Amino acid sequence: MVITGISLKQIIFNTASDFTIEGVIPFEGEDRVLTKISRNDHSTEITKYALSQETADQFRALIEKYGITDWIGKTPAKPQPPKGTSNHGLAHFLTLNFDDGSNAEITFRETENGKEAADEFRRLFFATADKENVISFEEVYPNLKDCREIKENHGPVIAVETGSFSCGMMAGSSENYTQTVEKIEGKEGTVRVTVKVKRGDNPEQTCSKETVSDIFSKVQELSDKENLPGWNYACLNPEVPIDYSMRPLDYSSSGWLNIYYDDSLITGAPRIKRTIGEMACKLGGKEVDRIITGLINDCVAKSGAKIDLSNDNPYLAGFQPFACVGMKNLVGMTMEQMAQMRAAENDSWTCRMCGTTDLKGNFCSECGASRY
Repeated sequence: MVITGISLKQIIFNTASDFTIEGVIPFEGEDRVLTKISRNDHSTEITKYALSQETADQFRALIEKYGITDWIGKTPAKPQPPKGTSNHGLAHFLTLNFDDGSNAEITFRETENGKEAADEFRRLFFATADKENVISFEEVYPNLKDCREIKENHGPVIAVETGSFSCGMMAGSSENYTQTVEKIEGKEGTVRVTVKVKRGDNPEQTCSKETVSDIFSKVQELSDKENLPGWNYACLNPEVPIDYSMRPLDYSSSGWLNIYYDDSLITGAPRIKRTIGEMACKLGGKEVDRIITGLINDCVAKSGAKIDLSNDNPYLAGFQPFACVGMKNLVGMTMEQMAQMRAAENDSWTCRMCGTTDLKGNFCSECGASRY
């Protein structure tokens, strides 16, 4: 089989956010270009660079130099974990594309000189992806349909978490609220539930308890089915106007759903976070958020973990956090505004994300974007 091109992937991970850089390098064709794809939770940048025959031959030479094709089928060594307690790290992958349409992925851990090979491929890639070689640049905002097709390997789900933040104009009216469920090593089927609340200037309150639950088998099944790690890259196009007329002016809130994966055998990091935030919910992920949030709430209730939210701040009494606060919170909405919303549900509408017309219901049938 003849190698017709390669793909490089570099994953940069840390405790706050992770992003990837992908490179597509074809070896054949008259209009060869090197494509660099940078993904994060704000946008995806696609840059195309001129790729000369000389550079393509240099990539081929590296494959020959390190005998990369002989690595196919070899079991890679375990990745090196981040030093100390840090989750910061870097992982490299190389995919060989063949003329019969097949491909093979290399982790650069198959042989002792893998790190040296990874460094050479990376240096050549970034030397080619230079501003002097730029042909075009595009910033795109993936919807959930796009994100479901992003290939991103991860280990098993080890923790799930809902969180919310709210803030009003009243002094001390801010609130942080999280509910975390995580696996306990060595205790199959037993999970630890932790609830944390921080209101205004008051000290953070924490309650942690254990319970028996099958939540992780259910979340893992949903993660595999929906390709949830890719949802981390769902974004709303900032140039698309959003109707804020029904949002209260004296109150703001946000919410999120975090899923943690054990990537010890992939990148070496034992805890990688992927977020399903308001953007994913607005783009059609509300049902997935509802299911996982419901599973977390059931675990919290079963464990008995709770914090007394009596009137240490009367302005927040009765407040309930959501993962999709921006979608669900109707605080401050007038009766007239709610009536307008109910009337609008009977009208057809056009998707602001993909342009599909004559839609009914609250979600686009083509890309899954929310009507509101």
